[in-house]
Amino acid sequence: MGGLYFPQQITQVLIGSKATDGTRTSIEMESTYQSESATEATKTFTTGGYSLLNLDVLYTMGAAETSNSIEIKLEGSPDRTNFYQYANVSNSGGTSTLAAREFTFVGTNGAAASISFGLDIFYKYTRVSIKETGVSSNKGSVYVEATLSGR
Repeated sequence: MGGLYFPQQITQVLIGSKATDGTRTSIEMESTYQSESATEATKTFTTGGYSLLNLDVLYTMGAAETSNSIEIKLEGSPDRTNFYQYANVSNSGGTSTLAAREFTFVGTNGAAASISFGLDIFYKYTRVSIKETGVSSNKGSVYVEATLSGR
């Protein structure tokens, strides 16, 4: 025996939509992070009581585009008003240095590509924001689904 057991797991679509037959529909991205009221590519959701967050991302690069990428920013909040960007920690000579954390995913030239990654979480609310970089003429699209595990 062994492994992790989570008495509760929930899955929810954060960005885009999903039909009952499982068909995923992505949304078009911008080149900068947008406020939640301005775009569907930023979403705040409740994560309190859970300990792990997994994001499944489907990124479709625009037609005839090459070497584009998406950047994903995660922020936590205790009150859904004040948000704090997740941090990376590096250590050198006993000194820990913090830097704002962003995830970069390079797509497949002019096609769809997917990635899945998990994180420990500890805030009551989490905000996910996504932007695309490297676009010359055709914007790409993204779909994001989250699975929370814990309780």
